[in-house]
Amino acid sequence: MKFVTRFAPSPTGYLHIGGARTAIFNYLFAKRHNGKYLVRIEDTDTKRSTNEAVKAIYDGLNWLGINSSEKVIYQSKNLESHVKVAYELLDKGFAYKCFLNSEELNDLRIKSRANGKPIKSPWRDNKCNSEREEYVIRLKMPINGTTTIKDYVQGEVSVKNEILDDMIILRSDKTPTYMLSSVVDDYEMGITHIIRGDDHFNNAFRQIQIINFLNWEKPSYAHIPLIHGTDGSKLSKRHGATNLIDYRNMGFTSEAMLSYLTQLGWTSHNDNDDDYELEKAVELFSLKKINKSPAKFDIKKLYSINSKYLNKIDINTIYNLLTERFELVLNINQERRVKALLPDLLKRVNVYIDLKDDLEWIIDDNFLCKDTNKVKILQENNLIINGIGDLLKKCEWSKMSIDYCLKKYFQDNTLKFKEVGPILRIALTGKTNAPDLVSIIYELGCTISLNRLNYKY
Repeated sequence: MKFVTRFAPSPTGYLHIGGARTAIFNYLFAKRHNGKYLVRIEDTDTKRSTNEAVKAIYDGLNWLGINSSEKVIYQSKNLESHVKVAYELLDKGFAYKCFLNSEELNDLRIKSRANGKPIKSPWRDNKCNSEREEYVIRLKMPINGTTTIKDYVQGEVSVKNEILDDMIILRSDKTPTYMLSSVVDDYEMGITHIIRGDDHFNNAFRQIQIINFLNWEKPSYAHIPLIHGTDGSKLSKRHGATNLIDYRNMGFTSEAMLSYLTQLGWTSHNDNDDDYELEKAVELFSLKKINKSPAKFDIKKLYSINSKYLNKIDINTIYNLLTERFELVLNINQERRVKALLPDLLKRVNVYIDLKDDLEWIIDDNFLCKDTNKVKILQENNLIINGIGDLLKKCEWSKMSIDYCLKKYFQDNTLKFKEVGPILRIALTGKTNAPDLVSIIYELGCTISLNRLNYKY
């Protein structure tokens, strides 16, 4: 049997990082078993579904590189099939028309809550026709026995059928509900494994009744605990952004985000391993290794992982990210400088957008420090800075020669590098924390370096 999974988001908002993780788990499981990973947009909620949300879902999945194995399916295109199944259940006696009006239904809800029992409409076993035109179709849930689901994550769980409410499968406007549409689409798409958040676990006991009534093959289930913050509470913005694309905009790499979300909630062969590139994750992934307790989202760990990836990714890739993000058009010399200094600069940041200030002093030929406090330091040490500049004028332009000239100047003037080095960095970059001084001078070039060192503050 070929395994088929699906990620089925509702386009009612941004792609939540919890949803992104669900998509990743579906993708990894399918690829691990040489199966298919499909995407279905559940857009039957016409009032809340938006094109912007659909685009956000696409953007997020594209960014992570976990696109559908086949053309994306839109649930709204299959409504006719959903309605057909609703009436099939009605004809077979597994569902019934409920003519309750809003007042009657409200009274029934009040009584049900008081009795601690689910809603059972009086129309459930009423064979008489009603003069009312409006009705909904409810599923006639079994009232005896139990329903058992063997879940990869939750284990074997049983519920008494008597607690299941007769859920609506077709509204009064003859549109199907999510509870029906999702089951029908899963069947018609050939879904073998449903991997989703455990907030849907209760739905499974209701939806499986439809499958049983129609004698369809049951899928396997894996209901994943939700993501919490480090304090154990439900994940919210105070723990970090919840929108996946926000992390892209914050300068995280897709590789780092994919790696972090992949390990969030499951245990590999090595608990200390935080490097889960896609191919490796596919090889290791197993539903049985998903933890039953909620995963904790730790933004500090994500920053740490991203920092590692920044130093692994090809320099050209980072360069392209920077120029695209900040809309830069650089000449050959500027490009050379940036690429030459990037390896050192990347060791100092967790996200690539933190390099914005560094780009300024690298690409601006006429850059001068403008920070009032730092300018004061330069004024107080102007003679030393100018002296080093004068010495470099006579220097052969190589890293070895530049290093020799600096050391000679420090020695001849009984200066310590740790005292003068930060001052020179300010003159050259406007920053005290910058790459190796020799590399800065060499990559900026003779003319630019001397202009900055000999400037009269």
